[in-house]
Amino acid sequence: MENTLVHEIELYSPEAFTTLLDHEVNRSRRYKKPLTLIHVAIETDPIGPQAQHSAEMFVINVLDLHLRDTDIPCKKGNEFRVLMPETDIEGGRIACERLEHLLNVEPQMYDRVSFKLSAFIGMATLPGDRSISSAKLSQQASQALQHARTNRLAQPVLFSEMKK
Repeated sequence: MENTLVHEIELYSPEAFTTLLDHEVNRSRRYKKPLTLIHVAIETDPIGPQAQHSAEMFVINVLDLHLRDTDIPCKKGNEFRVLMPETDIEGGRIACERLEHLLNVEPQMYDRVSFKLSAFIGMATLPGDRSISSAKLSQQASQALQHARTNRLAQPVLFSEMKK
């Protein structure tokens, strides 16, 4: 079903996203530019394929309206990742807070399907020493997301601020 969906925003495949992530991490190191990775998971109430599909389309539309042209979004299952080139920790925090505000709202109706959307957001940024790999950046964003999901936190979790 995912291949038949038509999106207004270009969502990259997980394979293309991985290639772009590797490229952007290398570019960030070379030019000493910041890089942020946001990882978002969504859950719906009620649970079901219609509500999930409508929630995913709602998230895609939010991303379409609120991401920059240079940001790189990807969808895999019920999770979204957004790579934000030249975005430091403060810019990433602002983007995460904006997404949290837009996604965690009262019950929605999209395409005649009513649902309550819960979004969990994790974020990681490339550190100043630039020694991190793309795999490690992904792992950190996923750990932040998992922390948010496990603790049912509506506010975004930044990997750098997690208690180790």
